[in-house]
Amino acid sequence: MKSITIKKWIMILPLLSAFLWVGCEDLDFPDPNNPTDDTATIQSLVTGAEAGLRTSMGIYLRDMLVVGREAYYLEPADPRYTNELMKGPVDPGGFLTMSPWNANYKVIQNSLILAESGDKGASGVGKSFHAYALWRILSMTDENGARLNYDGDINASVASKSEVLAEIASLLDAGNSDLSGAGDAFSFSLSSGFSGFDTPAAFAKFNQALRARVAVNQDDWSAATTALGNSFIDESGDMSMGAYHEFSSNSNDQDNGMFEDASNDFIKLMVHPSYATDAEDGDGRYAANVSVRDTSLAVITYDGLTSNLAPTIWTSSYDPVPIIRNEELLLLRAEVAIGNGDFASAEADMNIVRAAAGLAGYSDTDASNALDRVLHEKRYSLFFEGQRLIDMRHYGKTGDLPLDRDGDAIVTFPIPETEIPG
Repeated sequence: MKSITIKKWIMILPLLSAFLWVGCEDLDFPDPNNPTDDTATIQSLVTGAEAGLRTSMGIYLRDMLVVGREAYYLEPADPRYTNELMKGPVDPGGFLTMSPWNANYKVIQNSLILAESGDKGASGVGKSFHAYALWRILSMTDENGARLNYDGDINASVASKSEVLAEIASLLDAGNSDLSGAGDAFSFSLSSGFSGFDTPAAFAKFNQALRARVAVNQDDWSAATTALGNSFIDESGDMSMGAYHEFSSNSNDQDNGMFEDASNDFIKLMVHPSYATDAEDGDGRYAANVSVRDTSLAVITYDGLTSNLAPTIWTSSYDPVPIIRNEELLLLRAEVAIGNGDFASAEADMNIVRAAAGLAGYSDTDASNALDRVLHEKRYSLFFEGQRLIDMRHYGKTGDLPLDRDGDAIVTFPIPETEIPG
């Protein structure tokens, strides 16, 4: 195993100190009786990267949900959630932009070092985390792109959306290659959120699941088909099977930042009313995700926005947040089939998901209805996972998202002002 040089170690100490205070995993060595400097360093970096991916999770999700009109965040103490995010423009120097950007680029810095560690498993995980962090940044900035230079030079050009997507795909391909040569076991531990994906071969299935998501967003149906075949997709498997961000009440850990008790007199995070209007009768996904507030509780109204729908997707502040699940993979495969004009296969995959939700299957799926159908399924299957806005942008359908007030708009997040010269 190649050691990380002293110079690099000194450079990353400030990053590690920032990450480790939010980590939930003890820094256990693979062999606690014979620890080495190398394994300790790699473990710290992996733990730090995972912790970094959880940092600002609440802000990131609220950003995506409010802009994608899945939710309102009715916070009288901070009207930016009902103004900037729903009318624009979004402040390039405000926390709604800066906090997720900074958290993800800190993960990238850790991941870059893992990629140079000489440990194939660590490199594969690092490149996968790097790609995922870039994906989350681009999910906010969209056509505004992102930085692919990591040296702090703000005079370098910001990469375009297509360039960033290509880089994400390349990182995942390289990570998958590293994982194939990493042997039977990692030299480090991952959190419980990666239970079932904690060996190189199993983690490669997670890597390929992310690769399929990116390929679909690129309309690269061939690459998506290959990646799905190498992922953990399972027609007969549990819809919830997948990788997650895990949270806990342990010292130095954090919560997911999204949970509020639906029975409270006042809650800030409310489901957009259109989610109820557009739901099908008997859809178990709607029933599991939403509670209509009891008449004894106030309908939440703020800044001209009203909802009586409380999210019940989480039951505590420490419930996990999905990264990617089997249910999404089945619907990605349906998207691929639609892209290839194979509507029978798309219908079959959508009907697997619908059956799990307690709904009758579709029939007569064709070019006139297939896309709307798969977007409907993704809307209800991936509720509050941050995918709705990405999907509607991808297919040029942001004009179909509801605008509740005069002056409302669908916004795109800017590149932070600290990344722009002058």
